[in-house]
Amino acid sequence: MAQSESKVRFIQANFDDYQAGVAKLKPKYIRYPRVVSIETQVKCNAKCGFCPYPVSPRQGQEMSSDLFLKIINDLTAIPREHSFKITLCRINEPLLDKRLRYFHEVIAEKLPSSVPGFWSNGTMLRKGAFEWMSDHKGATLTISLNSVDEDEHRRLMGFGLKRVLPNLDYLHELVVAGKFLSTVILVAPFESDEQATKIDSYCSRRWPRFVVGIRPFFEWQGGSERGKVDRAASSSMVEKTQHAINFSCAQWYDLHILANGVVTKCCIDETGFEGNERFDSNRRHVLEIYGASASLRENLPDRSSVNGCETCFHLG
Repeated sequence: MAQSESKVRFIQANFDDYQAGVAKLKPKYIRYPRVVSIETQVKCNAKCGFCPYPVSPRQGQEMSSDLFLKIINDLTAIPREHSFKITLCRINEPLLDKRLRYFHEVIAEKLPSSVPGFWSNGTMLRKGAFEWMSDHKGATLTISLNSVDEDEHRRLMGFGLKRVLPNLDYLHELVVAGKFLSTVILVAPFESDEQATKIDSYCSRRWPRFVVGIRPFFEWQGGSERGKVDRAASSSMVEKTQHAINFSCAQWYDLHILANGVVTKCCIDETGFEGNERFDSNRRHVLEIYGASASLRENLPDRSSVNGCETCFHLG
């Protein structure tokens, strides 16, 4: 496939249409979530400088299987005709959790209207370890590649490309042979136009059946400022993102749950509503917790007026 035919997209950077897109989500997701993410454990084999994991006080936390099943049972109250995306990741490498396949089997049985989104940093995509993902209809597999330059990849993620490239070559062979049917997306952060073009060209040439996505760096919220330095360095994108402070946020349609059971404000909130029983899925029905933020979805205020969102420029 020629490069011009590859499926390339710029993720989370459509500033012109974002606000209108958030408003369009309202009728479908005001009562039930658009995305549910569940962090089953806080364990990763990467040390990304833009991620809270290397310094997180939550390192090593693991959601009990009982709590996971409780959350899934709570979600069965969502009407069968309501489709939504579900993913089991956060600041972790999901495939390090040996329960991952079982958990997704539970989801497929109990939440048939959900669509799984798998994530990985690529290191664990070894033969025999992940092919089962393709059995889930409509699933996507997103891989944080982050760079195609050896030194830059090591700087960003703490390990070199040789731990990833053979796995991606094997995955691409499966896709070409029709043995892996899920859409595969490679994502990398935006640092410059030159860097983005380099990643696009390399990936489209080496893995033409994968989708390539570039997205801006973002600054983590909830007590962590990881990503702040990287975001500031990508100056051409920072100027655009400043406008986001006057937007409402699509994350208000999502439900994110940490390994300790605490619900967060959004996908880049590191600690969530820690210490607040109203947002603890151990104690409350998760759809009741989702309902607690209904006023944000009803009124769609500027994030500059919302406590905890007033310094965030991320288009989630």
